[in-house]
Amino acid sequence: MTSPVRRAAAILATQRFVVIGTADADGPWTAAAQYRLLPRGLYVESDVSSRHARAIAASGVASGVVFDSTAAPADADGVQLAFAAREVDADASAIRAVLAARLPRDAGDDDPATVLDVPTKRLYVLEVQGAFVFDRDAWRSRGTDARLEVDVTEVWAMLAAPADKR
Repeated sequence: MTSPVRRAAAILATQRFVVIGTADADGPWTAAAQYRLLPRGLYVESDVSSRHARAIAASGVASGVVFDSTAAPADADGVQLAFAAREVDADASAIRAVLAARLPRDAGDDDPATVLDVPTKRLYVLEVQGAFVFDRDAWRSRGTDARLEVDVTEVWAMLAAPADKR
């Protein structure tokens, strides 16, 4: 059986969208966003007026889940994440620093113009504080929805390694 750490790394390496959870004065909110991997987390692009962007700016925290929505129920798996979250300044050097830090899966053009050309577009860095995977044994044996904590440092070390070394 694949270890929980390997499962978390595999899910994060193969999926592209995170459902971000935030809360504000109006209550909880979730939004799906495409993510790119960073050394200790991920980043998303969003408009500063979006509800989750405003909540991140106000609180500095968010949560998220990454999962394969095409999996059969018996094969369900996902990674739940707790984040320290921040908006990246609309400054070329700050944006370039985030883009340059991307892990190999998402490496590419470090030109900040793709962000700066849209005046209300920002990067949001989501630094992982905790990570959990679905407890498949609890689901299969008792039908309960439970989680197993995984070591974030180990997961991100696997993500930073070349794909053939994971």
